[in-house]
Amino acid sequence: MHHVDETLLARAQSDGPPAVRQDARYAVGTLEQANAIVCTCSTLGLLMDGFDIPHLLCIDRPAFEAEVSYGPRIMLVICLASTKDASEQLLHDCMGSNQITPTTVICADAWPAFEAGDTNTFHTMIANDIRQAAAQQPFDAVILAEASMAGAAAMLADLGILVLATPAIAMQAAHAIAQGQTDR
Repeated sequence: MHHVDETLLARAQSDGPPAVRQDARYAVGTLEQANAIVCTCSTLGLLMDGFDIPHLLCIDRPAFEAEVSYGPRIMLVICLASTKDASEQLLHDCMGSNQITPTTVICADAWPAFEAGDTNTFHTMIANDIRQAAAQQPFDAVILAEASMAGAAAMLADLGILVLATPAIAMQAAHAIAQGQTDR
């Protein structure tokens, strides 16, 4: 089952994630009988974590948890300004005792291409921004924080830096949750 409510993101962007808490909780509540629930919105991720539902997983958490083990110099890549605080906070939460030095790269110019349905241009612009940032300083790993960015990973296969995208890692974690092998 796939439930989309684009108004939640729009309202969270304009009024902040706390403004959609009640509606987001209601949306999750309609899915609580599922074996696993994956929230694909990075902007709402920390809000969803606050619901304390063991089988609710925010799409970016598993990748962020994996990312911090690859080295101290992490490039956190986002497109939406509304995702910045939530993504940086999640990365900080996932650091644990790991000493990492994250650098946030914002690919704001790419988002209009995504909204227009031009995913090739969207992913190309993200890949170009990542290459530009990687040319300026060394990184051990790159994380594409928003699920929509995953297509850029294949364009960076020759970068020589690990690039993690959130969807595949989250689906593996959701499968484990659904099978009762773990909780988030």
